[in-house]
This record gives sequence, structure tokens and C-alpha cells, in this order.
Amino acid sequence: MAAKIKLNAASGGGSVALEAPTSTTNNDNLEFKLPVADGSNGQFMKTDGSGNLAFATLTIPPEKIRQFAYKRGGVTTTSNSGGWTDSVESGLNVDITPTASDSLLLIQMHSVGGNTQSGRSFFLRLRRKINNSGDTGVASFQVGDGNNGGIQSLALTHVDAPPTGGWNTSHVVNYRIRFGQDGSGTARFDYATTSVLYVFEIAP
Repeated sequence: MAAKIKLNAASGGGSVALEAPTSTTNNDNLEFKLPVADGSNGQFMKTDGSGNLAFATLTIPPEKIRQFAYKRGGVTTTSNSGGWTDSVESGLNVDITPTASDSLLLIQMHSVGGNTQSGRSFFLRLRRKINNSGDTGVASFQVGDGNNGGIQSLALTHVDAPPTGGWNTSHVVNYRIRFGQDGSGTARFDYATTSVLYVFEIAP
């Protein structure tokens, strides 16, 4: 027969029971000491592992990823221009407005591309504007090409720390990808694929 404590409702309508398990671990004799006072609304009852019960508040750790933005596809695929300073806007760009001044912004880009001219180079540049001003290069990626065109998988990752004084949470931060080559051949981007640019806002 089950071992239980049964308490009848004060009005006589129904009851509440506490029932012991069929057996305890290692057949131990367990005792639980109830809290000395009622807890607050929303608290739960916890044990210290020694039979003492207490009310506690559930602590939820802060979220590390505060927001996420991305753009997929809809970009320029070919450029015939040459020269390191004559890079081309890819059309791959993302806007994000930081929600906290101390956030880190993690930028990742994936595409396929390269230079069709053997022995020449191909480059990517990540540029940033804040509140539509201060066009700044924040990262670059260059690959040499010596194998008949060198079309290959491209990946760029950059962590952007807050500027002096922190991010202004009312200003839009824009990241965009430019690409080109060193003077000959054809730079290709988004080649037979769909490029994507991600921006994560992360708590420090």
C-alpha cells in the first residue's frame, strides 16, 4: 500500500496528498526540512542537497546574441575594372542599429569568387559607415591566383569593437562588401552561388 500523507480541504471538499516513492536511492531514510517562511510570488523551492528546503528566485543568464541581421543574394557578380583602389560595390550590405553601447558586432561573409586571370590576385574589403558617414575600411581579404582562374570559396570574419565612447544606439551601422583585382583579368563575386553577409550583435 502506498505511504502517503493526506490532508482534507478545510471545507471538506477534496484533499491534497503527499506520497512517498516506492523506494529511495540505496533505501536511504530521507528527511526534508521546510522553509521558515513563505516565498515571494514566482519563486520556486530548492534543496541544498542536505534536506534543507528554501524558496529561491530563478536566475536567467543574459542573452549573448542581442540581435541578428543579414542579406542574402542580389549582388554584383562580375567586375572588369582593375587596380587596388578601383574596387567595386558588391551590393552585399547590412544595416544594424546596436541596442547597447558596449556590444561587439560580429560580421561574417560567405561567397564564391576569384580572378579569371592566372597569376593575378583578388581581394575583398569590408567597409563600415556609422549614421551614413565616416566611410571606413575595417577588414580586408586577399587571395593570390596561380591556378587557371582560382575561383574558390570565400569567407571573411571580423569582430568590430565599440568605438570610443561606445555605440550610439540611435545610429545605424552599415557594413558592405567591395571586391576587385590587381589590374588584369576579371574579378568574379557571387559566382554560381548565393552570397550572404551576416551581422550579429553580441554582449561582451
